Amino acid sequence: MNRRHLRWIVPAATVVVASVVAVVLVTQVGGSAACAAGGSASYYTAGRNGMCNLGTPAEGAYAAVGKAEYAGGKGCGTLLDVTGPNGTARVQVVDLCPSCPAGKIDLGKGAFQRIGSLSAGVISVSYTTVRDPEVGPLRVKVKGGQGYSSLSVVVDHHGNPLSTVELSRGDGFVALRHGEDNTWTGPSGLDGTVALRIADVYGHQALVSGLALGQSDFQQTTQLLYGGPSPSPSVAPSTVESSAAASAAPSVVPAGVGTTAPPVRC
Repeated sequence: MNRRHLRWIVPAATVVVASVVAVVLVTQVGGSAACAAGGSASYYTAGRNGMCNLGTPAEGAYAAVGKAEYAGGKGCGTLLDVTGPNGTARVQVVDLCPSCPAGKIDLGKGAFQRIGSLSAGVISVSYTTVRDPEVGPLRVKVKGGQGYSSLSVVVDHHGNPLSTVELSRGDGFVALRHGEDNTWTGPSGLDGTVALRIADVYGHQALVSGLALGQSDFQQTTQLLYGGPSPSPSVAPSTVESSAAASAAPSVVPAGVGTTAPPVRC
């Protein structure tokens, strides 16, 4: 993972005051919801892909979360509404912050600047995971076939946490294994194109077919996982077109678009 943190000189008094405020909030709200009521955010510049291998959205609309919320890669691709002193920004989780305790997140510079002052370095925030956010059709990166020891898949624009990604084989499906780098891996010896059945933790499901092997870029599909006209995954799989374009960024926007889930828990 290639993450480059920005550094600031923050007056010692500011750090002490922030720490006291955090302690008071934790005492008031209790441990399980402390990160939502009394969390904090700093800002950083992500590497080209981030730990999640999703790329970095434009306008700095991305975030790195601590190990508990990253959850071995399960948090990758989800969207957070983060509220600071000056407003709310919607960001996509693209990275792991190994040093972040529960309730602490790192934001892209653009998102941080939208909700707070860069000169502060660290600001108090609350944040929630957005359920069924408005995202575009699925994008899928697939590597496999000749010259590869296994199938390797990365899915983007799923919005909600994914539960399974399965490879269609014959009259059944083979479950792929999800790694901490947000890559789903499966069998080798494939050729031609592949079809994947993708499902999230809320039961939304889509079958995407015609995915070319060996592509280094995301392939843009026409298939939505939820939230709009979408063929039945059992009878009408979508087609795809290759796209080398950068990730369609979740915009830094006010909260309230889509349904907001309960606050993230520490």
